[in-house]
Amino acid sequence: MASEQWFETGVVPQIPSHERANLWVVCAAQFTCLAGMTAVLPLLPLYLQKIGVDGHDTLRYWTGALSAAPFAIAMFATPMWGALADRIGHKPMVVRSVIGIAIATAGMGFAQTPIELLGWRGVQGAVSGVFPAAVGLLTTLTPEARVGRALAVLQATRSAAVLCGPLMGGVLADVVGIRPLFLGVGAIALAMAAVCVLVLDERDGAPASATSLPQPRWRDLLRQRSVLGMLAVVLTYQITVMASWPTMALFVERLGVERDAVATMTGVVMFAQGLPSMLLATTWVRLVPRFGLGRILGVSIIVSGLTNLAVGVVPNIESVLVLRCLSGVAMAGFIPLSFQWLNGYAPENARGRMAGISSTAMMQGNVVGSVAGAWLSVEVGLAATFWVPGVLLTLTGLAFAGLSRSRR
Repeated sequence: MASEQWFETGVVPQIPSHERANLWVVCAAQFTCLAGMTAVLPLLPLYLQKIGVDGHDTLRYWTGALSAAPFAIAMFATPMWGALADRIGHKPMVVRSVIGIAIATAGMGFAQTPIELLGWRGVQGAVSGVFPAAVGLLTTLTPEARVGRALAVLQATRSAAVLCGPLMGGVLADVVGIRPLFLGVGAIALAMAAVCVLVLDERDGAPASATSLPQPRWRDLLRQRSVLGMLAVVLTYQITVMASWPTMALFVERLGVERDAVATMTGVVMFAQGLPSMLLATTWVRLVPRFGLGRILGVSIIVSGLTNLAVGVVPNIESVLVLRCLSGVAMAGFIPLSFQWLNGYAPENARGRMAGISSTAMMQGNVVGSVAGAWLSVEVGLAATFWVPGVLLTLTGLAFAGLSRSRR
């Protein structure tokens, strides 16, 4: 098979120019929007203080609510957008999602109260969602032999955005202020939407044999045990990732970082995880033919859980940076491999729908993780936002590895 040849030789088959353009423009849109979102998300506690929220407990609860709001709404909106993409095409969904980010982020820059900020976060969740739209487009328009590589490149882009966004956001927030940062992100996202309109090409959609088939129902996709199991793993993974994000700046401050450097150091902590994740996403995909998809996923999940757990118990910022780097290595392959796993259970005329279901599981994890993280930070302590979900993810990884081994 072409995919096996690529994995073994490392030589990428000749790719049509429009397929390559689709991949890079989708990746650019993903980078622009996610970098903008991650630039401002860790700074929400500081922005809340600027608009008048006082008290540590109040600040943490508001931070959790703002982090969870877009994902709570997106849980219901994303499957709808995925089903619509299967009917009218995936390009309109990518353009819509980028424009949604532009409008909502710029609106957040004009917010004067926490309620206004919460409203704009809700709008963001209702109309955005670049990643599921991008996954749907790539899995539908990319030949099966190159889907894994395309998703790995997309994941590397996500990691690059997570790497660069908080660092740039932290530095710019200290230089120009948080409110101008919101407005700048919105303007850049709007320009990216124009690029998507001009460049994205859906000339090679699903084959006629696929489009002529009846649309599968939601319950047909969810009836498969392997799909439900992987969705549960994706949910747990996202809970672990998001539990610590809303209060990351407060956690960094608690480790003794000077107040004036908290925003920048928060960006550095995000950078430490994003760099290896960006560099190694395709490496994990290359290991699949040799070791098996289930085994590679199991290792990624277990090591991710253990490193997250350890961050919650180390005493200084230097140790946190090392562990975040190791966590980035472990997490690099999870998203492309889990979506590749789920994509294998979807008919060609339901790839957008499966991408919507998969992304809904991620959104649910984002909601639960944000709310649970806020509660843990108040009731147990900031360190618990790392070690509690770390234990949960480690146990999930062990269970997944055991099931995969018994199936072999």
